[in-house]
Amino acid sequence: MKIKTSIIYLCWLCLVPEFVFAQGSEKIQLLHANSLEYDLKTTGKVKRLIGDVKFKQQQTVLTCDSAYQYDDANRIEAFGNVRINHQDSIRLFGDQLNYDGNTRMARLTGKVIMIDDDMTLTSNALDYDMKTNMGYYSDGGKIVSGKNTLTSKYGFYYSGIKEAFFKTNVVLVNPEYTIVTDTLRYRTVSKLTFFHGPTSIKGNTDKLLCNWGVYDTERQIAQFGRGAALKSNSNLLFADSLYYERKTEFGKAFRNIELHDTVNHVIVYGDYGELYGKTKRSIVTTNAVAKQSMENDSFFLFADTIQSFQWGKNNTQFIQAFRHVRIYKSDMQSVCDSLTYNRGDSLIVLYSKPILWSGPNQITADTILLFMQNNKPDSFICNTNAFIVSREAARLFNQVKGKNLYGSFYQNKIRYVFVSGNAQSIYYAKEDSDYIGVNVIDCSEMEFYFDQNRMQRANFINMPEAVLYPMNQRKPEELRLKGFNWHNRLRPSQTLIYKRFSTKSDFLKKTLWDTLIYQ
Repeated sequence: MKIKTSIIYLCWLCLVPEFVFAQGSEKIQLLHANSLEYDLKTTGKVKRLIGDVKFKQQQTVLTCDSAYQYDDANRIEAFGNVRINHQDSIRLFGDQLNYDGNTRMARLTGKVIMIDDDMTLTSNALDYDMKTNMGYYSDGGKIVSGKNTLTSKYGFYYSGIKEAFFKTNVVLVNPEYTIVTDTLRYRTVSKLTFFHGPTSIKGNTDKLLCNWGVYDTERQIAQFGRGAALKSNSNLLFADSLYYERKTEFGKAFRNIELHDTVNHVIVYGDYGELYGKTKRSIVTTNAVAKQSMENDSFFLFADTIQSFQWGKNNTQFIQAFRHVRIYKSDMQSVCDSLTYNRGDSLIVLYSKPILWSGPNQITADTILLFMQNNKPDSFICNTNAFIVSREAARLFNQVKGKNLYGSFYQNKIRYVFVSGNAQSIYYAKEDSDYIGVNVIDCSEMEFYFDQNRMQRANFINMPEAVLYPMNQRKPEELRLKGFNWHNRLRPSQTLIYKRFSTKSDFLKKTLWDTLIYQ
């Protein structure tokens, strides 16, 4: 038999609170309801409450349209317009609620909303632990915090420390970028995000990838590790770890760096780098190497530091290399202390004791200008103390010396050389395959024609003084022009490339590359 009466309910309500408080603070208190139904067969232990229902337990207040209260189990089931106010700061809303007063666990279903300061969480179902202030969902949810909107399949929110944890299909959307990852922690006050798996951050002009990292969503500053990549304008940057400021486009890269210029097909490697995106400037140092593809060959530039920047009205690109500069190409090599490459004029300038090798020819001067055309050497100028040496035999060297020198290439080999200013030459003359003597010549100007990098014909201009010495009349050591020096031990070889790249693993970079390019 059931009795429905507001009078009985009000009498019961006046008498029960003292009994409830006697049982301890963990008991759920009924504060209000418009009507009460209870079953005498259950000795009043199960109550149905209807209309403006209100409960309280410690610092938690719960309201709803209707509810079942199980006194012995210390549990309630609430229905319709469920609202929980916890510790005066956390508000939860839902269509239905199952609340255990002993464990203080609440499960809300339907259109669930949780609000904590400026954070709003929505889901179809949410479990919330009142003791630990932790809520979680397992079938999809969304958190809105400031300008950030986060969605995932699994989510955990710790209101005590204002931190959320997301797992599986995690997406953070901001007006300026989108983050996609598998695992993410988010602090709602500081707006910091922590990544613990493969992650991408895509903006309007750039894209970032990492396998671990921290991202400040307010200041838009990233610190990535365990493999990181950045795509910005025409540049691709790979590194073991990366620091990047999206607003200023400034970045620092550490260890196993690869900086790709996709327009000019240049890759710069190193172990430390800085990128200034807005000014199109980059610096790479520590084991720095630049590589450019040239037809069926590659051009390698080694240096302590390699810098790239744009200059002038036409934003001409310059590449500079400093200290211990070495160039390797299969048919041309060079060393110097510093170098400047003007891509607008296709001019490479070698400074401070430069040496240039082409086939058997060694070229030195105070400064060497190397002109490129279609990514191939076209011509060169040697300013002051120009000197060309080529080895004929073990101790026999052809030599050309002058104040200045101009030369041209054909199919990557020296074709023509013009020497001016106190020109001198020593070269060994042959008939068929036999040496007939050695020419020692002085004059103001000389020109030489080469075939396959070897001298074939010479013209001596303006009253040359020439002597042909028979072979064996002069010792080879006596046939040396002033300033002669054979630097073959300094000549770069493929060993440089093997040592620099043989131990590198490109698996991780290939994965990042595919993600940057194809997604």
